[in-house]
Amino acid sequence: MVAGVVTALSLLHLMDLTRTLLAESQARAELIANAIYHQTREVVSSRETAYEELRSSASVRAALEAAIYSEDVTDAVIVDRAGAIIAANDRDRVGQTVAPRASLSALLAAGGLAQLRAVYSGGQTLEWAQPIKMGDQPFAEVRIGFSTILVRRDLNQSLRPAALAAGVALLVAVLLAMLLAQVVLRPIHVITSGLSRLGRGDLGATLDLRDEEFRDVGDMFDRVSAQLRAVGSGRLQPAQLVELSRRIAGIGRLTTGVTHEAKNPLNAMTIHLELLKEKLADPAAAAVHVDVIAKEIRRLDEVIQRFLQFVRPVELSLAPVVLAPLVAGVLEVVRPEAERAGVLIECRCTNGALSVEGDAALLRDALLNLAQNALQAMPGGGRLSIACGPAADGRVEIRVADTGAGIPPEHLALIFDLYFTTKTGGSGVGLPTVYRTVTVHNGDIGVESVEGRGTTFTMTLPALQSR
Repeated sequence: MVAGVVTALSLLHLMDLTRTLLAESQARAELIANAIYHQTREVVSSRETAYEELRSSASVRAALEAAIYSEDVTDAVIVDRAGAIIAANDRDRVGQTVAPRASLSALLAAGGLAQLRAVYSGGQTLEWAQPIKMGDQPFAEVRIGFSTILVRRDLNQSLRPAALAAGVALLVAVLLAMLLAQVVLRPIHVITSGLSRLGRGDLGATLDLRDEEFRDVGDMFDRVSAQLRAVGSGRLQPAQLVELSRRIAGIGRLTTGVTHEAKNPLNAMTIHLELLKEKLADPAAAAVHVDVIAKEIRRLDEVIQRFLQFVRPVELSLAPVVLAPLVAGVLEVVRPEAERAGVLIECRCTNGALSVEGDAALLRDALLNLAQNALQAMPGGGRLSIACGPAADGRVEIRVADTGAGIPPEHLALIFDLYFTTKTGGSGVGLPTVYRTVTVHNGDIGVESVEGRGTTFTMTLPALQSR
C-alpha cells in the first residue's frame, strides 16, 4: 500500500513537471514568434511585395537563425498561406512545404497522461504558430518547432532528485511499518505460537509475554497448559476437559480478532506517515495526517484495552441465585427504554424454586445485554419476553425472545465472535461477553432467528443442587 501511494504521488509529480516544461516551451515560443513578427512588420511595406521582402530581408533571416539557439527549439520558419516556406533559419528550405506537425497548444490542453505519452513515445516535433497580418487579414505565419526529445531530456534531469527522494521515503516508511508491526503485534504472535504448540500436543508450552498489559493473558494460558498436563496424568475429569477445550477455542478466536483489528490502524498509520513526509513543507496539510495517525493510535489502544478486559480471568463470586427476582430486576431496568420504543414486556419467570449456583452480578449483566440487544432490534415496537423453566439433565433454561428484525443466516455463526458487529458504532464485545459468562458457569447458549420475525436466545445453566 505504501508503494502504491508513493507510485501514485510520483506519477502525479511527473505529470505536473511535464506540463510545466511544456508550458515553459510555449512561453519561449511565444516570445520568439513575437520577436520575429515585429521584425517582419518593419520589413514589409505592402501585401503585394511582402513575400519578396521577407525572403530577401537579412534582418528577418537573422531573427530566424537566432531562434534556434533557444532551448528545445529545432527550427523557425515563415510560411505563406499554402504552407510553403518564405524564410527560414536554413536557407536551403526556402520554397519547400512544411509537413504537418502536432500543435504545442493542443498538447497543453490535453490531459497529463497524454502529455507523458507524447514526450516519451519517441522523437517528434511540436509546433507553435503565430499569424502575420497586414490590416485584419493574415498573409503569412511564423512557425516555431520544438523537439520532444529535448523536453524529455530536461524532464529526466529534473526527475532524478525526486526519484531519489521517493525511494528514500519509501524505504523509511517500509522500515518504520515493519518496526511498528513487530512491536505492536509481537504479543499476538507469541499467543498464536503457543496455541499452535498446544495443538501439536506440546503440553509444556508457555507464553513469554513480558509486556505488563498482556501478563494476565500469559498467566491464564499457563494455567490452561498446566491443566492439560493434568489431563495427561489422569487427574482431570471429563467435564473439566470439556471446559478447558472451550477456553482454548475462545482464546484462539480472540487472538484472530485482535490481530485483524490491530492491523487496520497500523496500515492507516503507515499510509499517513508517508503522506505526512510529502507535506512537511505545508504545516496545515501535514496536520490532517497527524490527526489521522493520532486517531488510529487511540483506536488501537482501545482495541487492546477491550481485549485485555475480555480475556482477564473472571473472579466468580458463587452463591445461590433465584432466577425470578433476577429476571424481574433486569426487566425493570429496560422498561423505560421499552416504553419509549413501544415494546411490550412479558415476564414468564415467576417460579421461585428455579435457582442456579453462580455469580449474580455476571448473570444479571448477561441478561441485561440480551434484553438491550432485543430492544435495539425493535425500534418500531414489538414484544420482549423472558421466560424461565426446567430443562433436561438437572438444568434450567432462560429464554430471551423478541419480535424484531431477526439475524441473517450468514451471521448466526459469527455473533459470538469478538469484535463482530453489524450495528453502527457497536463494539462487538457484548455477545462474546455473554458467551463467556455462560461458559464459565458451565452452561450453554444457543440462538434461533428468522429474519423479519424475531430472535430467541436460550441460556442453559446447571440447576442449584440441594444439599
